[in-house]
Amino acid sequence: MSQIGHNIKKLRKVKGFSQQAFAELFELSRGNISSYEELRAEPKIDVVTKIANYFSIPLDHLLNNQLSVNEILNFNDHFETKEQEIISDFKTIPFIDRNHISQILDFHDSLESLAKIQFPIYSPKDFLALELDESVNHHSDFQFRETDIAFFKKLEVDLLHTLDNQYGLFFSKASFFIGQFRVKEKQIFLVLNDWHEEEFSIDDIDNFWKYYGKFEKSV
Repeated sequence: MSQIGHNIKKLRKVKGFSQQAFAELFELSRGNISSYEELRAEPKIDVVTKIANYFSIPLDHLLNNQLSVNEILNFNDHFETKEQEIISDFKTIPFIDRNHISQILDFHDSLESLAKIQFPIYSPKDFLALELDESVNHHSDFQFRETDIAFFKKLEVDLLHTLDNQYGLFFSKASFFIGQFRVKEKQIFLVLNDWHEEEFSIDDIDNFWKYYGKFEKSV
C-alpha cells in the first residue's frame, strides 16, 4: 500500500503548512489534501512528483516509506546539490540552548557569538537552532515538548508568498517570540497573539526566520 497519504500529512505538519497552504503550493484544493490524508484518494503521479521535488525527497521514499521527522530534515535540499558540490559534513548552526534563552536579545547583532550545533541539514542556506522551553513566547498552536530543538531558516525574498499560516521566529533588541505568519494582500505579519504582532518589511528581514523543522529528543 502506498504511504503517500501518511507522508503528505507528516510533511505538512513538520513544515508548518495548513491544508489550504499546502494545497495552494501544488494547485490543488483543500479537499484534495484532506482526502489524501484520510486515505480516501491518492494524488496523480505528476502531483506526487511535484511534492517530491519541492521537498527534495526521493520519489520512492515518498511513495513507499513512512517518513520520520528526522528523515524529512535529512532529505531537505537533496536536489540542490546538482548545482554544487555535495556537502559531506553536518551543517554547523548557531544554537541557542535553554540556559541562554534569556540572553537572546544580546545576540541580535552577532549570531556568530552563539554556541554551535552540528546537524544533518545539507543546505547552503543560513539556519538558527533553538532549544525549546516554556519560557519562549510562542503562538498557542505551536506544539512542542521541553528540550525539543527547533530549526529556523533565513527568509528568502522569492518565497515570501509561501509564508501564510507558517510558523516563524522573530527577534530584535526589543522582542523575541515564535509566531505564525499572516499574509494580507501585500502585507506580512508574524502574529504571537491577539495583542502582539510584528509587520514584516524588507529592511527588517534579518529579524524574521521561517520555521524549518523540529528535532524531538527521546526521553
